[in-house]
Amino acid sequence: MTTASYDPLTATWNWLAHLPGLLTDPGSPFWWPTIIAAGLALLVLGLVGRASLAEMRRQAMPCAPRRFLRQLAVDTGFFVVNSAIPFLAAPVLLLLSAAGATLGVVLLAPVFGMPDPAARLATPLAMLLAALLPFIATDFSLYWTHRIFHTFPLLWRSHRLHHEPEVLTPVTAFRFWPHEQFVHIAGGTFMNGFALGLVATAFGANVDPVTLLGVNVFTLVWNLAFSHLRHSHVALPFPRWLSYVLVSPHMHQAHHSADVAQHDKNYATVFALWDWMFGTLYLPGKHERFRFGVDDPAPAPAAGAAPAVADLPPTPAR
Repeated sequence: MTTASYDPLTATWNWLAHLPGLLTDPGSPFWWPTIIAAGLALLVLGLVGRASLAEMRRQAMPCAPRRFLRQLAVDTGFFVVNSAIPFLAAPVLLLLSAAGATLGVVLLAPVFGMPDPAARLATPLAMLLAALLPFIATDFSLYWTHRIFHTFPLLWRSHRLHHEPEVLTPVTAFRFWPHEQFVHIAGGTFMNGFALGLVATAFGANVDPVTLLGVNVFTLVWNLAFSHLRHSHVALPFPRWLSYVLVSPHMHQAHHSADVAQHDKNYATVFALWDWMFGTLYLPGKHERFRFGVDDPAPAPAAGAAPAVADLPPTPAR
């Protein structure tokens, strides 16, 4: 879609027509095989850990079914609404992608020369890099957009919506106000274009990334792997050495802890390398478990107010 052909009514209709594809489109994070993969992962983890069926059910649904389903409905509502952003904001996102690609070309053109826009390259190395580098660059962007929403109080007021649930569901990953979700998508779109611009310039031609079912192969693998367990109560750790590279579900659950000590840790989505590099990495203990949600600080007592009973000094024994 180009900016000249953009029509808000058509974009809205395209979004509504796309909604059934949230479960059937391989590009959707909730493509139905990813849901099956998450269920199988839970089953395998339970069998390896010799957990009972009751324990596996408790990890999958850690509260009363009605409460779990109510939380799932809220999260799903945000996910469905936010899925409209790529359609309604298409012209802006297209411009951001083009701006990123232009920056990539400008940076490398003095070294490799200008790429030929009419030429296409299909070598395995070029296609692999055209898939991997945008995946890495997008994740790098998500680290920083996530972090700034924690850093500034005004932005935290929006982002706390994502941290409020005391029960995590896989769809909690998309529980954002639309303006925040737009920031995350916009940053990722710019960096995706930037990485593609770098690859195209380095190889002197446009490069088609490696895809599977029309989706970046690394994105598809990520969605099929452990992405749905990140926002769940299934505490899946990775080996310690791997936890410096990739974010395990257990590590992201620590980020959702109501404990202030973990509040500003583990911002990364895929690559824990960003947290390691920028000093926000937290590796939870194997048996460490977390209470989720946001604890508001206790209000300061008003001036001249009588102290609470718990704050009074103990009465001396007589």
